Amino acid sequence: MAKRKKRVKRGHPIAILIGLHNNDAVFWRIFSETIRLHFKINRGRKRRNQNKKQLYHFHEEIINTLRPIIKEGIRSVILLSPPKEEYSDEFLNHVNKHHSWLLKKGDKQVVFSKIIGNQAKTQKDVYYLKTQESFKDIVDETSNQEGLLILEELTETINKNEKFSKILYTWREIDHELRLVKQNPNLPKPNYIILTEEFLKNPKNRNKAHRILQIAKNLGIKTKIVSQASEAGAIVDQFGGLVCYFK
Repeated sequence: MAKRKKRVKRGHPIAILIGLHNNDAVFWRIFSETIRLHFKINRGRKRRNQNKKQLYHFHEEIINTLRPIIKEGIRSVILLSPPKEEYSDEFLNHVNKHHSWLLKKGDKQVVFSKIIGNQAKTQKDVYYLKTQESFKDIVDETSNQEGLLILEELTETINKNEKFSKILYTWREIDHELRLVKQNPNLPKPNYIILTEEFLKNPKNRNKAHRILQIAKNLGIKTKIVSQASEAGAIVDQFGGLVCYFK
């Protein structure tokens, strides 16, 4: 009997990597345990043969692929382009010009980072990237910046002290709130649930944390997992490793 292939654990979502190449853009989802191919967009013709209109449409396709991902709550985007090529800058110029909402303060704000690498076309390419310390650093830093943006909103919520804004720190309170939202879809949903990796991995919390993440996913509530070692993680850790807020 053939041995069953062991499934690679996916882990939690961290960022999106977009490999920008001479003839395509390849989207990869970076998870805590692995990197998976998400989508590929062809340029139609090589970059040097593209006119302004074709380049515009290529960049618009990238934006349209990003939209549902941002809606999910993933706001860390790493752009890779080959040495001596301007592909990342060309795309960021397009964002500045036509989609500045991606850079404006708010729950759709994206943290973009740039790296130089030969390519990110195949699983082999991204596995090689994953072994590079510089790649790991940029993923961590981008994710940390995203975490800090979310926590900035949390700070504003704390300072606002409005009737509807509320902050929950215990899994019991959050679980109770999520049940209420599940029973009554008209109730306001939390803006974000943030927790540290360490909270998630702690055997004492694991089942509770996974339950909260699953319910949040089903209800379309954004979640973010941060490393305790990051600036964002250190702040969440002060709340006991788990925090949920309503603006």
